[in-house]
Amino acid sequence: MLTPRQVLVLVHGRYFTSGLVSAVGVAALGLFTYALAGLGPAIALGSGALTVCFADNPAPTRVKRVELLFTSVASTVAFAMVSASLWWPPVQIGLIPLLGFFSGLIAAWGKRALAASFSVLFISVITLGSPAMQNLTQLAAAVALFLFGALLYTAYALLLAHWLRRRTKQQALAELLAQLGQFAHWLADSLSARSGEIKDTVAHLTAINDTLQNTRDIVLRDVNTDADRALASRLILLLEVNEALLASQTDADLIRSQFDATAVPDALHDWATHIGDALDQRADALLRGTQAGTLPAQLPCAQTIAQALETLQPSHPSATFDQARMALRATADKLQRITDLLGQLPQPHAPTEADPLQGMDLQAFLSPLRYDPKTLWQSIRWESPILRYAIRLALAMLAGELLLRALPYHPHDYWVLLTIGVILRPNYSVTRQRIKDRVLGTLLGCVMVAALLSLHLSLAVMTIGVFMSLALARTFITLNYRFTALFASVNALLLVALLEPGSPFLVTQRLQDTLLGAVLAWAFSFVLPRWEANDLRRQVDALQRAALGYAKAVLDPQQISDLNYRRERKRIQDTLAAVGGLHARMLEEPRQHQRMRRELADFIAHSDLLSAHLATLRVLRAQRGDRVLPAPERERLRVTLDRLENCLAPGGNPACADAAPSGPVDNPVERRLREVEAEASTMARLSRQLLSPAGT
Repeated sequence: MLTPRQVLVLVHGRYFTSGLVSAVGVAALGLFTYALAGLGPAIALGSGALTVCFADNPAPTRVKRVELLFTSVASTVAFAMVSASLWWPPVQIGLIPLLGFFSGLIAAWGKRALAASFSVLFISVITLGSPAMQNLTQLAAAVALFLFGALLYTAYALLLAHWLRRRTKQQALAELLAQLGQFAHWLADSLSARSGEIKDTVAHLTAINDTLQNTRDIVLRDVNTDADRALASRLILLLEVNEALLASQTDADLIRSQFDATAVPDALHDWATHIGDALDQRADALLRGTQAGTLPAQLPCAQTIAQALETLQPSHPSATFDQARMALRATADKLQRITDLLGQLPQPHAPTEADPLQGMDLQAFLSPLRYDPKTLWQSIRWESPILRYAIRLALAMLAGELLLRALPYHPHDYWVLLTIGVILRPNYSVTRQRIKDRVLGTLLGCVMVAALLSLHLSLAVMTIGVFMSLALARTFITLNYRFTALFASVNALLLVALLEPGSPFLVTQRLQDTLLGAVLAWAFSFVLPRWEANDLRRQVDALQRAALGYAKAVLDPQQISDLNYRRERKRIQDTLAAVGGLHARMLEEPRQHQRMRRELADFIAHSDLLSAHLATLRVLRAQRGDRVLPAPERERLRVTLDRLENCLAPGGNPACADAAPSGPVDNPVERRLREVEAEASTMARLSRQLLSPAGT
């Protein structure tokens, strides 16, 4: 269940705004057309608006324009073809699978394109339940009204997107603040010996990196005004906060082992908790347009740690204690850096003095959002997971069509095909989760509608229910599909009850069709599957390359190029998110198709630690300014880079860590360099296991 704060953030967030915009647009167009021309034209025009609204997700205006126009045209063609097929029902046996194949192929354009894919499939299936047109003139009129409704909604959505452009950026930034706040609270538990397992670390990293990329794509795109630059500047500062948070997890075990009986762990816990609370407050303030509380530059917990560093001594001289003291000082420096950065974050509507965007190429930090037809053509190869998904979806739709023709007819049996379409996904793990969400959500929705219908509600109340259920179904479509399934069932059943009063067994039919569609989707999820282990070699190799590139950006003996550093940092964050997602999806697959689960989790965790140590080194080097390093220090950096080349480069030396330095560590930089070398050696060992024939 959602907590009260999560509900508050959701209501003020971009997803609920998007759902509300969609519901208002569809309702306004449908009701206005009904008032002017009657029910028939209102259904045709409203269907066009409803179909396109599924592809209306938060995005910059120019991206949304391409997505909505493509969806308008593609769904209109699908509507026309299926409407014409109602005159010759046997044609549907081939047409529906063909449209399913095309909608599956659209997924080649990436995760955002799945919404357009669903829109095409949605109207293809829903149209099967419509009565056949009387003649070509009526068909042409219906198609024209459908296209007109789709284009009207597109114009409305683009106008609203332009009007709400700054608000959308604020909401995306608040989403990142909230995600960083969650990680800070998790870090607080980790620093005080209350942490979870490696999978928890991987889950947090994946969530942060996904949110980070979504926020970058919205906030750093189309930076044209001073307000846009102010929000982009806040994001640049938050990237530094994120880096310092990730770097603060490196030494928790060592610090606890030496300071467990002191006030240090609790002080670190309190400090990280203060940071998490401050991030949460700034997220809430940004969503509400209010002022956030200030975070004191010197917290009592920071003073406790400073006192411990000055006074605590071991009963006997210990190199381990000296290492722990050095680690504690480094952790305190990183937490203080976060505190200072949060103090620099401008309040909403407050101007910024410094310009972090000066000389920065923002395009380098954005995801490519190209809808090139060549991408679809290139995906038509047997090894392509998208082609396999498209074939799988087409075969499942064909099986559903044949089964429905063998079963007794009822007016809404297309719900079976709709269930197949919304459940089947390119990844088995996502399909499996959507089966659970669809069945449970539909069950809850059916119970809710049965209760509502038993109350014999007025027309006005039921109309409001249709509107709110559409808004909420759109809100959760990328957040929690279980809620979307619940509210989609409420919306569909209330709408049918309004348009077809007295329909018998409505709730029972919805539940039966959902269960039947879920069974078919589950069965076809094993047809031409693409297991995550098939991508293991490519993803592990990509992460090693990204780690090496990040190391080169940090350890360059001459100087650190800020632009190159940020670019490489983005690369390793994106790659970590990709490998973390692969690991999470693999855990949902059948055991016989899982490979090296523990080794992959360890590999991700050590890659994260390597990234954190490198981030700490970057901070240590930045504290020294731009001065030229002495020759011995430059040589030491070159030695570390050579060792990392041996460990992480393709075809590297398996014995890359055999010549690792030993002896006492007398400064923080040397200690961190040794940690980097040790993590790279561990990554090399784990990657050899993962990429061995037994692993892949």
